[in-house]
Amino acid sequence: MAYSDPMPDAYVAEFLDLARSANVTFDITEDRLHMRMVRPNWSMWAPIRHLLDEIGHERIEAFVRREAAARQAVEGWNEMSVERLNAAAEVMRG
Repeated sequence: MAYSDPMPDAYVAEFLDLARSANVTFDITEDRLHMRMVRPNWSMWAPIRHLLDEIGHERIEAFVRREAAARQAVEGWNEMSVERLNAAAEVMRG
């Protein structure tokens, strides 16, 4: 049963942090939400599964997509900043 009211992003972020602490990660691959478990902490699986059902995969997917888009935007801005700094350094070396 998914959370009926719009769940704040902070709650979803806390869930993802809890999952990450148990070696469970969520990411978007080939336009789909994937859950990856590498040597998971099985004692934490029950609460993670409960919260996953409570939050709903649609809400988690939306959050992960927004976070990935924000990360890509920042990486793009960083690349542009590096290019501008390199161009300015070349002009100063001139």
